[in-house]
Amino acid sequence: MRKLMFIAAACTVSSTAHAANSDLFDLVCTGQQQVATGKPAIAWKERFRFDLVNKRWCRGACRVAASIGQISADEISIYDSRANTGGPADVQLVLSRTDGTIREAVAAGWSGSSFGIAEGTCVREAFSGLPGQKF
Repeated sequence: MRKLMFIAAACTVSSTAHAANSDLFDLVCTGQQQVATGKPAIAWKERFRFDLVNKRWCRGACRVAASIGQISADEISIYDSRANTGGPADVQLVLSRTDGTIREAVAAGWSGSSFGIAEGTCVREAFSGLPGQKF
């Protein structure tokens, strides 16, 4: 009986760990980025790190982790996605969990329209971690 309980507990821990690991990942995204109005788009490649369990993420050098806005079965949305990198305010990043596409756009005022900054596709890679908390 004890052996059976141990096996059941080990299976539960293993499946929990697997589920948590599927929610921790890096994405390497490539595509096009618009760096100045009226100029042609340039090639873009960037690494993102995601911890969906704690709703945290970061980009590039990953000096500071930030909150993820919304997570659904189909999308991950991040508000002010360039705030920690010195980029423009009011930028929203939307990542499709179904086809791997990414789009980043800046809001264009009260009308609800937006202007694309970057778009492309992403490939999942092993989780490389987020900056830790000091307290």
